[in-house]
Amino acid sequence: MLKVVRSWSAGKLFVSWIGYWILLIAVGLGRAIPAIWRATHAEQGKGSLSLSFGDGGFTLSVFEKGATIYAGTIHLLPLALLVAGPPLALWVLWIASRSRRDAPEPMGGP
Repeated sequence: MLKVVRSWSAGKLFVSWIGYWILLIAVGLGRAIPAIWRATHAEQGKGSLSLSFGDGGFTLSVFEKGATIYAGTIHLLPLALLVAGPPLALWVLWIASRSRRDAPEPMGGP
């Protein structure tokens, strides 16, 4: 893994972060995305969504024709760890692998 990460440029590291965040959104909101689509493409005034932040963290609720079709909550700490943890760990690994130097060869001579 270190050999792979060591060969990455800063651009490739940034692209890996973007890819991770896209995957995180797809997995984290996977069940919510179809509900959001239905609510936002419903007849005028028949669909809505609500995103709020309170003691329980972030809450997303999606409504269609007055009925809740999706509700989900995530606390702030797990969300922060999911968003920042893996990219930060990858960055630390990238920095550590790039700053490693091979041990210098001893100077010759008796």
